Amino acid sequence: MFAVVTRIKVNEGSIPKLAALFEATNHDLVARHDDWLGAWFTANHETSEITVIAHWAKAESYGVLRDSDEFKQTMSQFATKFAGPPVVSINEILVKM
Repeated sequence: MFAVVTRIKVNEGSIPKLAALFEATNHDLVARHDDWLGAWFTANHETSEITVIAHWAKAESYGVLRDSDEFKQTMSQFATKFAGPPVVSINEILVKM
């Protein structure tokens, strides 16, 4: 299993709008991907940074999603609120409690 961790500095005051957009778009975006297991949208309001932790059965499955036109179109809706580029890491889950 894998965790895809995406950290993004966002424009001040935009976290509630981004959380609502994530909730509105994420389900449809991942619904066809059998290897998607869940996600958490987290925020640090003091630093205006969001972190999305997506849980995947296979790392390659995230790559398929990331390269899709649907993902790129959805991300363009988010990007207007970004203060910097997303930083993405793909991490193997070694211990789950």
